[in-house]
Amino acid sequence: MVSEYKIQIKGMVCGRCISAVREALQELHVPVTDVRLGEVTTVSALTAPDMEAVRAKLAPLGFDLVEDKRTKLVREVKMLVEQVYSGEYDFPQGFRFSDVVVKHFNRDYSSVSQVFSAVEGITLEKYIMEFRVEKVKELLVYTGEPLSAIAFRLGFSSAAHLSRQFRSTTGLNASHFREMRRAKEASRHQS
Repeated sequence: MVSEYKIQIKGMVCGRCISAVREALQELHVPVTDVRLGEVTTVSALTAPDMEAVRAKLAPLGFDLVEDKRTKLVREVKMLVEQVYSGEYDFPQGFRFSDVVVKHFNRDYSSVSQVFSAVEGITLEKYIMEFRVEKVKELLVYTGEPLSAIAFRLGFSSAAHLSRQFRSTTGLNASHFREMRRAKEASRHQS
């Protein structure tokens, strides 16, 4: 069964607008089934990066996307992930990100997670882990903090847990990024 997804577009006022939008989406290889004034129907939901590409392609033509509720929710979830896993969050005992989501959005976690997966094409849990691992890389390369302190800052249960997740996500050991820091410092001292 093929599902359809509607994209609302602001600024479309005539037949030429319909043609211009259709052509722009064809250039982006977006599978469009219908284009009407103010609305495009695609074969399936577009990922956030695809939506940004559409937005960027339509802007010079004088059109803008009207953000739907799902896209807005995903954007807000990403901002919440960034806030919680910034390295500055005070993780309470028994912390669960799902509890933060429920409290913040006043919605059950599974519905938020389903919307996130549908829009982004990746589970919320995987997104969070990839975000945390990127933050670990940053802290390993740009700070001298020990792995245990980084684990604590980012809500991992232990340095060993962080190491396992890091290796599983990147295929590399955390020590690889420590070496990058050492090499960076050595080159700075030679200059």
